Amino acid sequence: MVFEEIYNDIKTAFGQLWTFKERGKSLEIITPYTTTTQKFISVFLSFKDKEYIVSDGGWLDNGFYENVFNLEDDTFRKIAHHYFNAFSIKEIKGPSQKTYFYKKTITPIAVPSLVFDMANFIAAMVSTSEIEFVEREERETKEQFRRSANEYLQTVIPKEKIDLGVYLDEKKQIRLHAVVKQSSSRLVLINYITGSNPYFFNNSITKTNFLFELAEKSTVGRFVKRKISLIDTTASGYVPTRIATFINHLLENTGSEKIDWSEREKLQDMV
Repeated sequence: MVFEEIYNDIKTAFGQLWTFKERGKSLEIITPYTTTTQKFISVFLSFKDKEYIVSDGGWLDNGFYENVFNLEDDTFRKIAHHYFNAFSIKEIKGPSQKTYFYKKTITPIAVPSLVFDMANFIAAMVSTSEIEFVEREERETKEQFRRSANEYLQTVIPKEKIDLGVYLDEKKQIRLHAVVKQSSSRLVLINYITGSNPYFFNNSITKTNFLFELAEKSTVGRFVKRKISLIDTTASGYVPTRIATFINHLLENTGSEKIDWSEREKLQDMV
């Protein structure tokens, strides 16, 4: 086993209950820790560019721990970033646009510490995601539309031209649902608008308005050529007579446009 010496260090440091599986060029380390969803936590060790990398394997974002990992919820995002900072966690998008959380080191002796941190980070994130910060119906509405919209965009836009859930700024304060790169100097911003009732739907419109305003002032603002609000016309909160004023203000204030989910084929014109 490539990582046998490091794995033995981990067992020495934390006990004999830890097991492993070799997965290609990486090692799945199965910890004795469980989540509040009754899943054993695994972390993945790999070696690349002379660095040891310990990651969650993309399992948090994939929902492997039977959790809803939704950074779109404001309260959850604030708590999540607290843990990102506390454990010095970094993140990267994988080939399928899933997020991988990781830590890395050039020193083999430091790997057990990284494994310990990553396992505790995963436990904290799963536990946090189980807390009901908003009404269940609202959370499910947002998550279902996000997944549907993401899947559709990935079928009509080449993967090298689209980033999902991407930040526009280094401080990670301006996050859009999708950014389409028509060229190196032409960007299309897309944000999803949905809600389980008109109140939440209007909140979603207001948030999109704010994000589009900030995007214009960001370092990539000069490259933004279109801003599109993708409207969830299937949501219970979609009541045209109650959201019209908010929608009109969004379009006029930000110079953006809207595309209804029922007419989503219009999104194919972006490439």
